[in-house]
Amino acid sequence: MNMKLSINQIFKLININGVDKTYIIEGPMGSGKSSIVKLFDAEKYNVITVDCTQWDVGDVQIPSIDRERKVIEFLPNVLLVGDGSKPMVILLDEIGKASRPVQNALLPVMLERRVGAVPLPAGSIVFGATNLGAEGVGDLFQAHACNRVSFIEMRHPSADEWIEWGLQNNVHEAMLAWCKEEERRIFGSFKDFDRPEDYPYGFHPKDKRRSFVTPRSLYLASIELRDDRRSAVGDPDITMAAIAGNIGARAALDLMAFVQMADKLPSWALICNEPERAPVPDNAAAMVMTVHRAVMRSDKDTFTNVMTYIQRLPKEMQAVFATQVLRVKKQAWVPMNAAFTAWVTANHWIMK
Repeated sequence: MNMKLSINQIFKLININGVDKTYIIEGPMGSGKSSIVKLFDAEKYNVITVDCTQWDVGDVQIPSIDRERKVIEFLPNVLLVGDGSKPMVILLDEIGKASRPVQNALLPVMLERRVGAVPLPAGSIVFGATNLGAEGVGDLFQAHACNRVSFIEMRHPSADEWIEWGLQNNVHEAMLAWCKEEERRIFGSFKDFDRPEDYPYGFHPKDKRRSFVTPRSLYLASIELRDDRRSAVGDPDITMAAIAGNIGARAALDLMAFVQMADKLPSWALICNEPERAPVPDNAAAMVMTVHRAVMRSDKDTFTNVMTYIQRLPKEMQAVFATQVLRVKKQAWVPMNAAFTAWVTANHWIMK
């Protein structure tokens, strides 16, 4: 049984039980914890994220003197209570790094769904996110608070999960192929590697690395690889330095070997216009890049010719293309394309 949950599993848990209890999501740096809020329905909820490292006690509520009644009342931050028109979804991001006074001020928000004397709208959800304590970056909670919340550990995405996300977010095909090739050392955990040299890309508390691989830094590095950005920069040394600034020099060097391979693939125009003549890669990594590029770039006008080209690849590569294109391209024309339908009919067994 795996006690580390994916982002979708955690969202499901919070969405079902988050009104009645508070979850604190612990996870590796850059694993996408803060992205959970994007999965909530913004039409149903007022969704906000609070960066707790930036808040002081006065950001939670401030005193207001009622001179007529000779009393003080506390006015809550409107970010936390909204306008009352719909329930709140509040992510207390980096709650483990908040100062002790801020943590104390936010405890009623987390545990009782109120800011001082003002209750949150009925049906509101509050949860927190913080880094793993083992990463040694200062995430601390008081014992009495720990006993009143539920700590859930979020895992890194698997290579296949991140690749599916990357296909939908314009991540370069060379980056996706490299991530699949180095899956364990990219999406693993430093907990599985006692020696930092065996885990050369990611964060390791025994090695002071300023830049390292996380799902977040991979995406930032991939921006440098976009065709229009690289051609505009026009200097491979600049691109290499920028990528190393996100994921470290060792990872950048290994990634760029895949980029150089991708640069030698047949042009996209040739695949679309002359699918029966365009060269077919002769190694697995290049084939994977070709498939990922086809998933991202094909459209309704080019899809039939792309299918012609894809069918010149080995069957397992064809199956990867068919599976991914259905997941990534939600348009109705994909399963209705005649060439695609014919392929599925003839090869349905390989997609099971």
